[in-house]
Order: sequence, then structure tokens, then C-alpha cells
Amino acid sequence: MNRKRGYLYILLAAMIYSTTEVALKGLGGVFAPMQITVERVLIGALFLLPFALRSLRRNAIRLTRSDWSYFALLGFLTVTLHMSLLQMAVLHMDASATSIIYSGNPVFALAAAHLILHEPLKRNHLIAIGIELIGILFILNPAKLEVSPRGFAEILTATVLFAMYGTLCKLRIPRLGGLRQAGDAKKVRDGQVSLLTIGGDGSFFLLLFFKRFRLLALLLLGHIPAVGALYRSLGLDIFADVPFFTGFTLRSALLLCYVGIFCAAIGFLLTAKITEYTSATEASFVYLIKPVLATLLAVVCFRETISVNRMIGLVFFLAASLCVSVPVLREMRRDAVTAQPPR
Repeated sequence: MNRKRGYLYILLAAMIYSTTEVALKGLGGVFAPMQITVERVLIGALFLLPFALRSLRRNAIRLTRSDWSYFALLGFLTVTLHMSLLQMAVLHMDASATSIIYSGNPVFALAAAHLILHEPLKRNHLIAIGIELIGILFILNPAKLEVSPRGFAEILTATVLFAMYGTLCKLRIPRLGGLRQAGDAKKVRDGQVSLLTIGGDGSFFLLLFFKRFRLLALLLLGHIPAVGALYRSLGLDIFADVPFFTGFTLRSALLLCYVGIFCAAIGFLLTAKITEYTSATEASFVYLIKPVLATLLAVVCFRETISVNRMIGLVFFLAASLCVSVPVLREMRRDAVTAQPPR
């Protein structure tokens, strides 16, 4: 049952994440890229705030210095550094190429989960990764693609950092689970306690979101002439003089709220539930489904045309998704039959 829930959350997360590009395209030319990044995070944090405070009070949670250090590291790697590199990569490479390379994060998630969490390398997972890589090659068409070495290094680093997210979260499950369910030692030992243990309603992610305020601090510093000049001299123009209050209309505000609440806050909560009910490797397979759904949405919403090589690549992505999901569905079916009482 828990595995079934995990795959349901994978599907829901993929559906939500696939709408991100469509919503952001609707905001294109209205907000600066880093303005969108920091404001969607702030909206997500504010959305989670009342639920998190209630949960912290109810569970009488006391965070140690080690916990805060962990949140600081996780927030810096998966937000400040990851999102900054992602935005810079878009400036130095074709946007579609960056999104395709970024969708290859299951490759790195598989390696991280095996090396750090010692998760087993299942044959169907390895096959799915191989199929996905072939799909990426078809879509990128390396023979005709001109890649900026700097842009490629930025998007590759961002992809690796985000792939580490699920693994780093999974490492902390016993500790955070113990905070809320100290009496249930078996669940803590077995790693069955949710990442939402500092509140199934989002306190864990509130703490993570607050670490994202470091990004806001970087952008605020960029308004100081000397600091802005330093950013530009280092090639970090994206952090200099970023506006915060321009471009707001009713339509753009609603789109920004959607991205902040659904794609940021609820998306991360679903990611936590996925990590609770499945392995860190399986959690990353959201990104096998997302490119297919995102492309279909782009066709429907913006009448975008799909090239032949992209269609072939998406077929490979779909095949990789089936390679992962079909064995699980068969296992669920066997379990359901076994669980039925004899007539």
C-alpha cells in the first residue's frame, strides 16, 4: 500500500512540475529571472508558515545545532547554489538544451543513492537510465548542438546538486522522525518515518525555505553599487540590481502565486512523501515523466511544434518510465491478490 502511495505521489509531482515551464513562460518578459526565483520561494514559505508553526507547537520540537547546520547545508546546496547555477546556465546555453540535461538527474540520483545510502542497483533501474540517456542524446542532437563550456558546466553542476537533494533528505529521516515519534523506535530504525515529520504539514520545508533567504540576501546586496560592480566583474550580472516590485499585474501575480504555492511548496511536499514511501532512486524518476507531460502541455497551451528527434527522445523517456513502473505495478498486483482472503 505504501509503495502504491509513493508512485501515486510520483505521478502527482510530475504533473505539477510539468506545469512549471508553462507558467514561467507566461511570466516571460514580465519579471527578471532571479526575481521569479526568489519571489516564488517567498510565496511558498509564506504558504507553509501557518501549518508549520502549528505543527512545531503541537509536537514540541526542539532542533539541535546539528539540525540547523544540516538545514543550512541543504538549503545552500539545493537552493542558493543550485538555483543560481540553473539561472546562469540558461543565460549561457539554449533553454531547451538546459532543461533536457537537467532532466537527466536520475542518473546522478541513482549513483548518490547507491554510494551514500547503499540502495541496491536494480536491473530495471539501470536499463531505464540507459534508455533515458539515449533519449537525451536524440533530443539534444549533439552533432548540431553548439554548447558553451561554461553553460554546460553550470547546468551539469546544478543537475548533480538537485539529484543529491533526495539522498541528503533521506539521510535525516531517522533523526527528524525521532523528533516527532520518539516512541516508535522501530519506524525510526526502518526509515519509515516521513520527511514531513517536523509536521506532515510542512515544517521541514519551512525550515528549508527559510534557508533560501540567503538567495534574497545575495540579491539585496546586489543593489549596493560596489557589490553590484563586483558581481559584474565576476560575470555574475544575474545577481546585480534585480528588481523586486516591477511587472506586477493581476495575471502575473496569479501566475507567480501558482508557481510559488503549487510548483514550489506543494511540489516539495510531494517530493518528501515520495521519498518516504519509495527509495531515493525511485523518487528521482519524477523526471522521466515530467519531460513528456511538459512537452504535451507546451503543444496544447502554446501550439509549439515538436521536431522528429524530440518526438523520438520523448518515446525513449516514456519507455524508461514504463521500465521503472511496470515491475512495481506487477508487484502491487501480486500483493493485492495475496492479501485477498480465501473464498
